[in-house]
Amino acid sequence: MTKFLCFLFLICITSYGFAQNPEVINVGVIDGEVGTFYGNFSWENTSEDTVMIGFWSGAERLKLEKENFKVHPREAVDIPYTILTEGYVGGFEIGVRVLDSSEIIIKEYVFQGRILTPVIDVFKAYRNVFWPFRSKYQVVNFRSGFIGDDLSAEMILYNFGGEPLDLRATSISSYYDVSFQPNEVPHNSFTKMNIVLKTDSLLVPGFTKEIVQVKDKNDSLVFSIPVQFTLEQKPSDYTADSPYLAISDLDHDFKVMAPNTKKSVNITLSNRGNEPLELIKIESNCSCLLYDVKRAAIAPGESVEMQVTFDATDRLGFERKTLAIFSNDPRKPTAVITFRAHVK
Repeated sequence: MTKFLCFLFLICITSYGFAQNPEVINVGVIDGEVGTFYGNFSWENTSEDTVMIGFWSGAERLKLEKENFKVHPREAVDIPYTILTEGYVGGFEIGVRVLDSSEIIIKEYVFQGRILTPVIDVFKAYRNVFWPFRSKYQVVNFRSGFIGDDLSAEMILYNFGGEPLDLRATSISSYYDVSFQPNEVPHNSFTKMNIVLKTDSLLVPGFTKEIVQVKDKNDSLVFSIPVQFTLEQKPSDYTADSPYLAISDLDHDFKVMAPNTKKSVNITLSNRGNEPLELIKIESNCSCLLYDVKRAAIAPGESVEMQVTFDATDRLGFERKTLAIFSNDPRKPTAVITFRAHVK
């Protein structure tokens, strides 16, 4: 009778585990020619006890890099995994169960994603050369973030240099960290490069595009690659006396313009605060949008005119360009003005 009750108790626990909704992990789109996709997911021990966890998955193409983890109370662990893509195309769902030492289910995950058809001629897709690598993309794009944050980006690289590459102890230019999965890359194979940009107060607001160098453990250059990013100051605490940038027109429409003509408009920049306003930098996202401002310091209660000119030379159709103004206004350190035109 006792054995029967214990057996029934285990069935109830197992049923309860299955009844919980699994957590979905969106893997995204995987290039078919990558061969092996590398990722990780997190599991947190919310109990007050140290537990030993294991895993189960019915899919052979998903592998957990470690069979067991010892997890202390309130500790979260990152669990590395790989997905084999060779021979698979289309959408997929792969279930993974987290088990305790008694093999009772304590968490379920579902990995969802899509594997693209491999490109028959990899050179057609990976056309950008950063010797000895090729890439689908021309630049590593960190997009935008605040000064003080860490920005990350990744890129799939194809080694066509004719020799295997050892990337286990690489270094990179200042402000960056880099890692590769896998970090030993035979000729005619792929690796995923992860780059982290560590921003600090020495970096200035605005758009930056530069070349970074990746070196091996002997400090020899492996390859160079362009990166780009836009940094902004974080909004900060302010008082009634803080500088306050007011802009007369945040969305200006030049309306219809003939090709190869120019139109200009004056935008008023005012300081409505009681402390000096500094225009740290002004950036246009197009060489066709020009600006002219006579001074960068605006005293409290004063204004300055900024002339903005749109040049429609060699342009046609609907245009939308922007100016970004970086200032010491703590409320909004970055202000964006939009300019539109219909060139026909």
